[in-house]
Amino acid sequence: MSLINAYEINQTDSLGLNDNSQPSLESNNNQNSSSAYLVLDNDADVENVYIGDYVTWILEVQNFGPDTAKNVKVYDKLPNGLKYVKHSLTKGTFDPNTGIWDIGDLSVEEGLVTLLITTKAIAAGEQINEAYITSDTFNSNNETFEEEEIDVFDRDSPDEIEFERATFMHATGNPIFLILTCLLILIIPIIKR
Repeated sequence: MSLINAYEINQTDSLGLNDNSQPSLESNNNQNSSSAYLVLDNDADVENVYIGDYVTWILEVQNFGPDTAKNVKVYDKLPNGLKYVKHSLTKGTFDPNTGIWDIGDLSVEEGLVTLLITTKAIAAGEQINEAYITSDTFNSNNETFEEEEIDVFDRDSPDEIEFERATFMHATGNPIFLILTCLLILIIPIIKR
């Protein structure tokens, strides 16, 4: 019996990008019965930044089994409004020019593997980072795509006031109540004299 729905990258180029700059995933007849449950997570360390600020993208992959996933790759092409600065990872290799994180074989025992990509915001607007996962082993998790978005603001933009209010103001309670309470505490001993 052969399993259908194992994914491999189309051989049109080193990653298999189609005209939309997304990985082309094709069904592959897999002659063995191995399968894995691969989970991809894509997050940013901040949601709102100014042009010139740094953002770290956190990509995490874990195999929940039952078998070792062979030739695992994550494609993460950064949006045009972000400039690559550096990266660090716990397994595999990452090529910032192609956006390919080549993890290799990933067993259940290896647990969570992580890629951190530090970028600099260079253009205002909504920036969406999309990541895709592929493997030669049948992935029983149908969620092979993950996206995360951030908003980048221009310091001279009218949106700056809303950004500062949303990002930097913390709930402080009711300051008038605190002021009145302090005044009463100070005034009551004076009145009793």
